[in-house]
Amino acid sequence: MKRPHTIIRLILISFLVLCCSSILTAQITQADSVLSVAEIQKARTDIESIEKQFSKDFLNGDSVALAAYYTEDAQFGSLKGEDILSAWGRMIRNSIKNNTRNLTFKITSLSGDHEFLVELGIFESKDDNNNLISKGKYIVVWKQEKGKWKIYRDLGLSKT
Repeated sequence: MKRPHTIIRLILISFLVLCCSSILTAQITQADSVLSVAEIQKARTDIESIEKQFSKDFLNGDSVALAAYYTEDAQFGSLKGEDILSAWGRMIRNSIKNNTRNLTFKITSLSGDHEFLVELGIFESKDDNNNLISKGKYIVVWKQEKGKWKIYRDLGLSKT
């Protein structure tokens, strides 16, 4: 009688070891994908640099350059593909007409892993005399594409 009981005990122990091993492996894999503080700071510096160039391209009226900041499968609001290029073209024309060509971004929060970053921030548009014309909040999801951070999702949250 003790023999079947011992077999059941071994099966249960084996099952527990297997479950614990799976959980531990999943936690290690998840921990490996999270960016360290230093990696987040480096990513923040990279994103700030990209956004400064983005602002320059906007000021220069280069919608093709602006569209190139997006991944191949990106979404800008509900827009995809060539519609992103067209939208930036319209925004550039409107900014020239309304004297709001100076666009700046300020990161308020950045987090993520080695594949995706989530950025929360504030954008401002100013006229040629540096007067604030509009301000709003945004969320951008950045994705690694061919070794570079590119915009994967781009959403304006509110405008004031």
